[in-house]
Amino acid sequence: MSVLTVQLERPGAGFVEFSGAALAGYAEALGHAWSVLGVGAGDRVVIYDYGSSPAAYLASHAFAPHLRRGAAEHARASVLCVDGLPDNVTRFAHVLRHFSPSFVFVRAELVGLLIAGPIAVPVEQRAARLVVTADGDTPARGERVLWEREWHGGVSLLARCDAAAFVAGECPRCRRLQVPEDLYELKITRGDGERSADGEERHMLTVRPRFLDMDPLTTELGVLTEAGTVGCPHAGLELA
Repeated sequence: MSVLTVQLERPGAGFVEFSGAALAGYAEALGHAWSVLGVGAGDRVVIYDYGSSPAAYLASHAFAPHLRRGAAEHARASVLCVDGLPDNVTRFAHVLRHFSPSFVFVRAELVGLLIAGPIAVPVEQRAARLVVTADGDTPARGERVLWEREWHGGVSLLARCDAAAFVAGECPRCRRLQVPEDLYELKITRGDGERSADGEERHMLTVRPRFLDMDPLTTELGVLTEAGTVGCPHAGLELA
């Protein structure tokens, strides 16, 4: 039985329905991503995103009906959410000053407003780790370099494909996605000749969430290789 229906953000993408068990599994996936990103007990987290984003509604049982444990409850962290409107940049800056979070999750199209222009977040308030998220998109290499230069707390990615109920965190050490195999079945397919900015062949992810009755879906997330990195105990996927 469906307990929550969420409208997908992409135009014409429709809706996705969750049973209580599916919602719990999806929240567990976000909790795993938080752990990979480094969120732990006692940390303070701020989210600057729309309520329709799983980065927001899966973050706490306070944000979604019928969700017993969100990512914050899994991590034993505190979380606060600011609605993802561009007009709320000043409000977001006030939250950073008074809440002093360790991590901030921000939708990608808002990052530019935070680091440049008349309403940018003051430099002294850019100490939290910035986790950038977008449905099916990853930043261009030059864009990420700019963010890392301007945001002093460091930058990580939260990969998402909402239509496939997929979410995964990027390890801050090796910069590879860590995907829990007990929650997702993944296949890597050739990307029809597409290549990354460095000329490497891209492969696409086909995802089937084990917690949701859904056909496998090929995402728009491109990956380069599947391998571990020296100095990091994880193995994972490198985003293209």
